[in-house]
Amino acid sequence: MKILSILLMLILISSNVNAIAYCSLRDPVSQIAKLYPQKTNQLSIVKTVDDNTRAQVQIALPSNDLHFSELGQHTLYIAMLGKNALGYVHVRSEQSDWGLVEIVWAIDKNLRVSNFTFQRCRSPQNKKIAEGSDFKDIFIGKNYQELKQLLSNDGITANKYVLEKAQNAPELANVVLRCALKTLLLTEILWGDELKKL
Repeated sequence: MKILSILLMLILISSNVNAIAYCSLRDPVSQIAKLYPQKTNQLSIVKTVDDNTRAQVQIALPSNDLHFSELGQHTLYIAMLGKNALGYVHVRSEQSDWGLVEIVWAIDKNLRVSNFTFQRCRSPQNKKIAEGSDFKDIFIGKNYQELKQLLSNDGITANKYVLEKAQNAPELANVVLRCALKTLLLTEILWGDELKKL
């Protein structure tokens, strides 16, 4: 029994270690500079996504659960111009038909999407579509509530308006929309209190 308990603890610890790296921003200095070219420096705030956070996401987005591997530490970066915050950067992963997609989100101080870029995408065709201004315009400038209105009735897929704008890339639209919603929701849940003090 003692050995079983130790093995169980090791498994839980190893899964937590994997969760820490699940949504990490590679080369933060250059990535943030691309999204906020005027920034002079950046700050970071590390928070833990735990079962309580996961439960809050399940309530707000019932059909869009956080995966267990997303539990762990996550970092929100704050792009600064001197002592003033320009906006925030957070990277999130989302499962797609073509593998795991990692999207780096730029969020303004009113928690609206100001830009996004792909850190990882195994589909060059979808990445090219997503980097186009017509596709980005679907998301840029919108907050959590406005993006939530772009979901269809199933709460998982994008509505007809988004799919028409997505130029025959429905799975891409669905993935980006789900990722955007979770990103803005988690930014508010995890870092909202700290951001109000900036």
